[in-house]
Amino acid sequence: MAVVAVPDEPSTEALVNLAATGDRRAESILCRRFAPAVRTFWRRRLKGDAVDEASQDVFLRLVQALRSGAVNDPVRVGGFVLGICRNLARERARSQERRQELWEQFGSALASLEDEPERARYQLAQLEDCLSQMTQRSRDVIRHSFLDAHSAAEIAARMALSEGNVRVVRHRALDSLRECMSQKIFWEAAS
Repeated sequence: MAVVAVPDEPSTEALVNLAATGDRRAESILCRRFAPAVRTFWRRRLKGDAVDEASQDVFLRLVQALRSGAVNDPVRVGGFVLGICRNLARERARSQERRQELWEQFGSALASLEDEPERARYQLAQLEDCLSQMTQRSRDVIRHSFLDAHSAAEIAARMALSEGNVRVVRHRALDSLRECMSQKIFWEAAS
């Protein structure tokens, strides 16, 4: 990887040595110097935002290596950066291969999950239809019992009913809901 130094800045080797001592400015300059070469490497392999993401991964690893002193030969830092690029490219390829293998093995099970939102919307519409066919008192008992999580005594006091009556209304309303939910939506059955 050929890198040209800007006249008023230290050499690449000097920057590597400075970065190893924790100089953040040196790290920044090194990343800027290698950015065009790294982006070119990734543009040949990736498209769009993936180029920027992969480039950032390279620079994160470079900074980590500089801070840990893993760059043994500052003169060959360009080759080191290229090695990071190649290793990341291999990791991406392996990850895509694993993903493809998993998709082939379990894809049919995952495909059935794609139908879930549509099924949930249908069930919600069906529940609303079933609730609309109930009396207001039955809907209120169901709402207080399951949405508000009130006890039978609390519902009885709120609705001026006996606790036994609340339990009977709730039991009948649930039976009615079960029966209704097992059938088609009201307007589908009419057509």
